[in-house]
This record gives sequence, structure tokens and C-alpha cells, in this order.
Amino acid sequence: MAMLQLECARDEQAVERLLDAIEEHLGDAGATMAEAMQLRLVAEEIVTNIARCAWPDGEEGRFSVELEAVPDPAGLQVRLTTIDDGAPFDPTVQKAPDIEAGIDDRAIGGLGMFLVKEMTDAQRYARADGENRFCVEKLLHRAA
Repeated sequence: MAMLQLECARDEQAVERLLDAIEEHLGDAGATMAEAMQLRLVAEEIVTNIARCAWPDGEEGRFSVELEAVPDPAGLQVRLTTIDDGAPFDPTVQKAPDIEAGIDDRAIGGLGMFLVKEMTDAQRYARADGENRFCVEKLLHRAA
């Protein structure tokens, strides 16, 4: 399956079109509707954070997304990579939220990345040449 490469602006409509393209690509690659929707949720959390937080308010920012869905002997290996030139931010080192705390006692934020980590098999971050590169991977298992 070919890699899907997309550029995206910070606006909500552009993000929504990007998420639609991701979901469609996953379906075309053989993901079930439930798997495609779960990975769309993962992508939504990541790209929404980039669009909202990577650059100061009012600054035009663009980012790119690479999506690979490759057949594997065990299933379908999916890799989603985001690349942006916004402020350095490593989501892999963020403290996990206290999900046992009552709603009024919880700190704001952190739950989305917690869910991304729970719904993917691997997460990697690198900062190089002024860019954040965040990659998540998920093996969609298939019966042998």
C-alpha cells in the first residue's frame, strides 16, 4: 500500500479533511471500520494538538502527516507520523493523568495523549532540523 502524505493548515476544516483522508486510506488498506475509526481518533488527538498548540495564536502554521498501512504476516502494520516546525514538544514524556482522581481533582490536559498511548503499540518523538517528528504505530492483528 502506498504511503499517504498530506499537508495541513491549522484551521478546523483542513484538519477535518485530513482526518477523513486518513480514515479512507485505512479502509482502502484493509482496516475494518472500527479500526479505522479508532486510528482516526488517535490522529485527531495528535493533529488537533499540533493545530492548536504548536505555534503562537495568530501565526500561520502548516504541518504534514505521513500514513503507512503495510500488510504484515500478523495483520496490517500502521504508522502515522506528524511533522511540524512549531515549538519543541515531546508528547512521549508527558506525565500520565491521574485517571483515578475525581473529576474535580484532576489536572486539565494529558488525557488525550494518555489515550493515544493506550490505543497504539509504540510512540516515538524526535526533534531535528527545527521540526517535531512524532510517530505512532499500531499492528491491526488478523487471524492466521
